[in-house]
Amino acid sequence: MEILRVFLVLVFVIGSTVTAFGNTVSDESVEGIVGSDLTLKCPFTLPDGDTLYKNSWTIEMNGSPSNVYTYYANPNHGPQRALRNLVNRSEVVCSDTECRLTIQKLLKTDTGTYKCRVEFEKSTSQNKVFILTIYSPPDEFALRGHKSNYQKGDNLSVECFAKGSEPNTELTWRINGEKVEDPYQVDTSFDDGRVTSFLQLNDINEVTNHFGKKIECIAKSPGNAHQDSKYFLLTVDDNSGCARHLLTAASLVLLLVSVHFL
Repeated sequence: MEILRVFLVLVFVIGSTVTAFGNTVSDESVEGIVGSDLTLKCPFTLPDGDTLYKNSWTIEMNGSPSNVYTYYANPNHGPQRALRNLVNRSEVVCSDTECRLTIQKLLKTDTGTYKCRVEFEKSTSQNKVFILTIYSPPDEFALRGHKSNYQKGDNLSVECFAKGSEPNTELTWRINGEKVEDPYQVDTSFDDGRVTSFLQLNDINEVTNHFGKKIECIAKSPGNAHQDSKYFLLTVDDNSGCARHLLTAASLVLLLVSVHFL
């Protein structure tokens, strides 16, 4: 009987804890870019016969949540204000279906786990968690090593690099819009904030069957919030064509010389 009593107490405590913290939906990963604006959308379901009371936003700092914004649906219940790192560059707007936190001019220090808590006059609160990563684009991004033109049968080796991004930029190659998937053609390395990728094509006579293929290196952030690209057009000379033109010119010279001596 004593064991049953303890079990019932534990169930009551756990149930009370769930009611206190409310219902939390699954986490959402979000990526922002340094210097840009970002809006976090926190949807909720307004219970029948109830009204929105309060929306609060917290961020995990040193293992504990710190309040960064408080919004009251009724201004008489309290002020709407931003705290800590969001002062003077954030705003919360709520409707009957969602609350939105807009952060202006993102800083690298805005990275973190944000929790949106929506409270009602009568019902259990609803929560949503955002894992926010702030991406710094590279200071340098370029292609090098390619030539203005190639001969059929040549090997092509081109370097694409991005430096200064955080987290590291992801580099991929495309030829005429198609991603290069062959691992033997691409070699990517990471070294002290620099990402380098080499594209290697052997015997471009077989790779290129027409003039002017587009060789493109794409740099993107891990969450696809930022993307940039560099490219060049692959120009291939036809050696056999050149030889034919030279042979024709030589034949014409010989013909002119023969006519001169007749």
